[in-house]
Parts: sequence; structure tokens; C-alpha cells
Amino acid sequence: MSRRMPSPRPALPRFAVAWFPAFEGIERIEDYRREFDPLAGDVAVHLTLVFPFPTPLKRIQVESHVKRIAAGWPPVAVTFRHVRAKDNEFVFLMASRGADSLVALHDRLYTRSLAPHLRRDLPYEPHLTIARCREPLRLDEALARAAASMDREYAGVVRELTLLALAAGGKIERLSTFPLLAG
Repeated sequence: MSRRMPSPRPALPRFAVAWFPAFEGIERIEDYRREFDPLAGDVAVHLTLVFPFPTPLKRIQVESHVKRIAAGWPPVAVTFRHVRAKDNEFVFLMASRGADSLVALHDRLYTRSLAPHLRRDLPYEPHLTIARCREPLRLDEALARAAASMDREYAGVVRELTLLALAAGGKIERLSTFPLLAG
């Protein structure tokens, strides 16, 4: 008697929460990313507030949680200015003004049904990822170019959060947008 092997389970859906800035001069950031960030063609520059996580939760459950948090959170004025390398691979444009409020929003999003997905071993530092280079010389070049070309402040206001879905093939889809509490 032959025993049938069970078919593999489909991958769990993966979600993330982000803010997509629209500051003056964002074209400069996107031009830079096209050269140094392999994800530049897949997703616009963004601030990740909930990092991609696999979950058995349904989309509606994740949406309800994010909507509830967003509805009670005031808009956040933010400024991004300084660049820095991280983990010998990434170049970040770091938040300065508004960073504490972004950390608090991040922490609030990782409550209730999303609490198990919080990485407690990594402190949250609000940033825009603008480059990813695995070769050290390329990272050095990216960092030097970022320091020279991102020599201004990028200011905006976080007024909404976007729920993203990440497909197994790498496709990133914007599912829903939730306005923050009207000021």
C-alpha cells in the first residue's frame, strides 16, 4: 500500500504597515534609490512601521487593528536628514524631528494581535531605507554618494498609514490606507 505524501501548505500571507512620504525633493531620493536599492522598482521610498510578518490572521483582522490605531493617533510632523550605514549592507536616511512619536506609533501598532511579531531584539529606529549593497565597496560608494546628495532636510507630515501585502514572488501590493486622527 503506497502512502500519499501530504501536499505542502500554502505560505501564510505576509503583511506590513508603512507610510509613503511625498516631500519636496523626493525625486532626488528615488533617483538615488534606482541606482543603489534593488527594491526601488518594486516599492516607493517608505517608512516601515510594522515590518513584514507572516500570519494566519485574515486581512480584515489586520486592517481592523491598523485602522483602530490610526484613528486614535494624531498626524506626526517628521524630518529626515542624516544618512548612516547599518549592518554592513543598508544606507538609511534617519528621522530626526518626530522620531520619538514614530517610535511610539510603531510600539502601539505592535499590540494585540500583532504583538507576537515584534522583534524585541532590534530597537526601532525610524528611517527610510535608501540603499542596499552587499558588497563593502559598493556600500562605501552608496554611503558617500548619499552623504553628498542628501545634504538637505526632507520634511513632511505622516497623515496616513498603508497596509501592504507581500507575495511570495516579491510583489508588494498596497491594500488599504488609513488616515490618522484628523488634527
